[in-house]
Amino acid sequence: MNTINDVIVEKLLIFMDKQNLTQYKLAMNSGLPFATIKSIMQRRTKSIDLKTVILLASGLGIHASELISGEQFLAENLDLE
Repeated sequence: MNTINDVIVEKLLIFMDKQNLTQYKLAMNSGLPFATIKSIMQRRTKSIDLKTVILLASGLGIHASELISGEQFLAENLDLE
């Protein structure tokens, strides 16, 4: 089972690939430090807060709901411990 962070990273990779965005460009677009983006993408971040999700979505030019939607976010599909 995946963690919420794992699922967010997978969704970020999909959106970044579609838009041909690098981690650096996402950092510039979102206003988040590059080190934060890098930590998230390397799955070193233990917990991504809602503010970060909103900023990431903004950097991708999408609504936060697009980033955190889908069956992979159902409780039964996540490791919530």
